[in-house]
Amino acid sequence: MTTNDALFDRIGAHFLKNIYATVKGRIRLAVLQRDLQPLLTAGPLRILDIGGGAGQMALWYAESGHNVTVVDISQVLLDEGRAAAQTLNVSVAFVQADAFALEAALGGAQYDLVCCHAVLEWVENGAELLASCASRVRPGGYFSLMYYNAHALRFAQHVFGNFAYLDRDLRPYRKTAKLTPAHPRSPEEVGATLDNLSLYPVHRSAIRCFYDYMKPHDRARHSADEITARELALSTEPHYLNVARYIHELRCKNTTG
Repeated sequence: MTTNDALFDRIGAHFLKNIYATVKGRIRLAVLQRDLQPLLTAGPLRILDIGGGAGQMALWYAESGHNVTVVDISQVLLDEGRAAAQTLNVSVAFVQADAFALEAALGGAQYDLVCCHAVLEWVENGAELLASCASRVRPGGYFSLMYYNAHALRFAQHVFGNFAYLDRDLRPYRKTAKLTPAHPRSPEEVGATLDNLSLYPVHRSAIRCFYDYMKPHDRARHSADEITARELALSTEPHYLNVARYIHELRCKNTTG
């Protein structure tokens, strides 16, 4: 079992341009950073970012003085991250490794905070990935998981009238769809798996509750700051969880685990 290295090498630059260089990426980072900021007051922490790519979150951790390791299968994204770290003059370890085979790269190391953001939806065996991540969290440590929400994907296809896509059970005509993950997950499925791994709920947030449903001319009428502020306000409201494009789960590992 491996993550899709060929996919991320091929679309790495496109992914960065279409997510992190846009309002979508700004909303994502704003919610994640708000949720994780309280953990960063203690430290320095040992932080592992699995599938951390070009280090958007890792660089933020490092600027706060934490010891950060990024593991990713894509050399393209890791090279982007190394260059950014050099520009910011911060120390981050960028390691090329498969998320399903971390032993060779990390040995038996465990961490105060393990992050896995926007990876789960790209792999077929989600339970195996989550178990690999959980094994790296020290007892009493935290796991930050962000994943593509299956409920929101189905809702969006109804909104946009993509009924044929729904009838194919969200399978695209072509296997080379650039930025639509093949394995969106429901919060019920993910929650049950995390519970079984002795990872207990601390916080859950909705990411991009309404932005994806706005028409382009409506987006243009409002600043990125205003949109982001309103997304942050809705992100903690449970009513909007199922229509949010992504979900962020923060979990704590049982101290006996």
